[in-house]
Order: sequence, then structure tokens, then C-alpha cells
Amino acid sequence: MMPGAGDKDLRAPHLARLTQQSVDFPRAYVCNPVCSPSRAALQTGRYPHSTGMPWNNRRMDDSVACAADRFRAAGYQTGYIGKWHLDGEARPGFVPKERRRGYSYWAAFNRGHFYYSSTYFAGEDQPIKKEGFEPDYQTDLAVDFLKRNAAQPFFLFVSFGPPHTPRRAPAKHAALYQRHTFTLRDNVPYAYAETARKERVGYYGLCSALDDCVGRLLGALDELKLSGETIVIFTADHGDMMGSHKLEHKGVWYEESAGVPLLIRWPGKLKGGTKQDWLFNNIDMAPTLLGLCGLTPLPDAHGENRAPLLLTDEGERPESIYTQGRLGTVGEWRMVVRGADKLVVDRELRPIHLYNLVQDPLEQNDLISDRSTIRRQEELLALMRRWILKTADRVPYPGRAPVEEQGL
Repeated sequence: MMPGAGDKDLRAPHLARLTQQSVDFPRAYVCNPVCSPSRAALQTGRYPHSTGMPWNNRRMDDSVACAADRFRAAGYQTGYIGKWHLDGEARPGFVPKERRRGYSYWAAFNRGHFYYSSTYFAGEDQPIKKEGFEPDYQTDLAVDFLKRNAAQPFFLFVSFGPPHTPRRAPAKHAALYQRHTFTLRDNVPYAYAETARKERVGYYGLCSALDDCVGRLLGALDELKLSGETIVIFTADHGDMMGSHKLEHKGVWYEESAGVPLLIRWPGKLKGGTKQDWLFNNIDMAPTLLGLCGLTPLPDAHGENRAPLLLTDEGERPESIYTQGRLGTVGEWRMVVRGADKLVVDRELRPIHLYNLVQDPLEQNDLISDRSTIRRQEELLALMRRWILKTADRVPYPGRAPVEEQGL
């Protein structure tokens, strides 16, 4: 839910400004709409089944190369602030230096979602307790990092927890929406409307609180005269159903869950205020960022370097994207999107849903039983099989997810 996506309910002036200065990707997806698998993909450019991260609360394979390794080797000051969620079940969790995957500066924790009076770790395993709203102190740390490294190349990853649950926004931000009448998507059932509107008070309040933090970060770049030479990327590790199809949270194939915001700003290099209608998968994020900076590609990455296409708008656009979900459960699924068509299959590769996202953007008209779409289904299934071979995916996934991942 972003100002640039036409959300008139959200009060986020800084994100609106960033959108006007950025290339906006309204067709950006994650490769798996759950925290840990998606975060692993952002760091590695690889699908979760190849990084040891098929579901939450796993430890990422030590052998997998990460983008920060490349940046540090090239002389960048690398920093990570906030939620990591790639080092097992520990909560909040100290992550040893050898498992920080190329990040030299560290002000983070493994798992969180304690947004007030929270804890993080720095160089040692002594917890650092901070009062107040978690993203506020994280923004303080990020601004300090920028000031200390303004004279040299840097790569900073700021990972805020909100608007992930619990949806308890700071009072001044929640107050913005207490009496607000939200416009619900047409795929939110009428019987669920009251619940959906109540949930939005906290969710939108958290979004507005984060908008203030984004504004401070952008302001710091302006003050330090770094805006013109700094690539800024704003995205998420998954979406949120927010009552659509009477569902909450994540983990499903619907656009609200698998689709994410993606803004990329680079003044003088990328034309701000433009939208790219080509498909972008978050496995492409690390390869593309390395490509924009002229650095060595990651080995064995499934993602592609989209920098040439982004910079020149010339060349072949991605034909399709491939996404997995709920691996190791009876509800395991996979999805391929090509053009307007989205095909979803079960753990036996049997087609279970087909949508036309141009004619039916809210996915209310399932075409899977329409016999006139059989040929289209066969083509999309053949395309999915090519993705499976390309990524060495195993269908169904041979492991079994923990109980807490079964329902999501």
C-alpha cells in the first residue's frame, strides 16, 4: 500500500516524495512471501530452496555468497541495522561476526517484532536495550552511519520490522486513522469489512511512523550532499493480505501477499517519477544492485542483473517470474506470472488457480475451470517446468516444515 499505487488513505508524504524521485515497479514480486526465505533471496539472489531457507527461522547456509561480501571486498563500508531473521530461531538473537555475511557495522538482532523497549546487538553478545519506538532509534543509528561514512563508498541495509504484526502504532500516528473511514478493496468480503477496517488503524499508523523515518534518512542524505550519488532502494520482504479474500498476513500467491513495493532512486542516472511495467522478482535485487555499482556478480545466482535494462530501457524484458510458497507443507504451491496471466499449482504441479491480472486485478474470477484456457494453462505449466529445471527446485519439497509454518 503506497501513495504511488493510488492509496489515498495512507498519509506518507516522504514516501510520496521518494516515489516522485524514483523508478516505481508496480509489478514487483518476492520469490517466497514469507520473511526468512525472502530475506535470504535479497541477500543472495538465489531461491530459498538453494540457500537452506525454505521457511522461517532457519540458518542460511554458510557457503552461499552474499551481496555485502562483494561490496566489502570492493572497499565499501558495509552496515546492517534492524531485523536479520537468517540465523535460526534465537529471539532477539545475537548473530556472531562470522555469520554477518559481509556486514562490518552491525546494529541488529535475529528476530524481533518487539517495537517498544526492544533489544539489539553490536560488536559483542551483550544486548543493548533501547526505549521508545524501535524504528526511531534504528533511524538514529542509520543517520550516524551516514555521517561517519559520508566521505567513502558505503552499502547500508536498514531493515525495519513494522508494519509486520503486532499492529500497535505510536499514539500520534495511530491517531491519524482512529476516525478515518478506509476504502477497502473490492475483494474484501462485506462480512469481514469491519474487522479489516479495525486492522488498518494499526497497520496504517505503523506505515506513517515509518514514513517519518524514511523522511529523516532522505533528509540526512540531502544534508550530507549525498543524495545525488547514492542509490536508494525501498522494498519489502512480503506483502500483507489485509482482509482481501478474508485473509490476513502473508504466505499465499495473491497479489497482496506476493507483490511488494519497489522504488529505486538514483538522481542523474534513473528518471524519477516513472513506472516500469516489466516484471521484477526480488531474486534480481542483489545482482541488479551489484550491476549498477559495477561490481563482480554473485556466483550461482538465480537472479538476473537488470541494471542495463534499468539504465537504458533497452534490451529483453523478463518474460516471467517464478514464486514458491509454503514449502514442506500440504499447502505447498508454486506460481508463474507471464504477462497478464498467473498460474498457481499445488505440490504435485497440478494447476489449481488461473487469473488474468489485467481483466481481473483483484483475482476474483478464477479461470482454472474454463476449458477455453486449457492451452494457456499448458503453456504456463511448461514455462514453470523450465523454471524448476533452471533453479534445481525439488517438487514437492523433500523436507517438512515445522508446525508453526504449517498454517501461516
